[in-house]
Amino acid sequence: MAYTYQPRDPRAKLREIVTKYVSSMRVAGRAPNRGVVFGEGQSPAPPAVHGWLVDDRRPGQSDDRYLVLDDGDVWRAKTGSAAAGNRPTLELDTAVATWLAEPNDDLVMLLARSLSDARMGGNGWLEDGDGVQCVAERRRDLLAHGGPERRGSG
Repeated sequence: MAYTYQPRDPRAKLREIVTKYVSSMRVAGRAPNRGVVFGEGQSPAPPAVHGWLVDDRRPGQSDDRYLVLDDGDVWRAKTGSAAAGNRPTLELDTAVATWLAEPNDDLVMLLARSLSDARMGGNGWLEDGDGVQCVAERRRDLLAHGGPERRGSG
């Protein structure tokens, strides 16, 4: 019989994993390597928040990149969808990129390896350079709470 772990609140579990990672990276002396702008277009607006752009360098794995934010949100994109060159603004194709709704094995293993590398004196698999990352608005993907409606009952 195979056992699969399913957290009761997947979004809360994702937030827990990510905030522990971010805290540990700060203790290891690392700082966020990307400014994040939310929206569809290329606006010259200043970054709304800062995040950690982690490149999946594990052998035999996909070439995904994960943008990890301090508040626990994670944006996942394929490396091939990034704009060519080393420009400060990297556009990610929203057709192959998305906000994660729950943790997955790839993310958990990647963050563990990234943190291990940072603790051993490496760069933590963070992409080189600072820049601005333009990603889709995350509130659009959030689902409403599925609990009972409590207003007006009484």
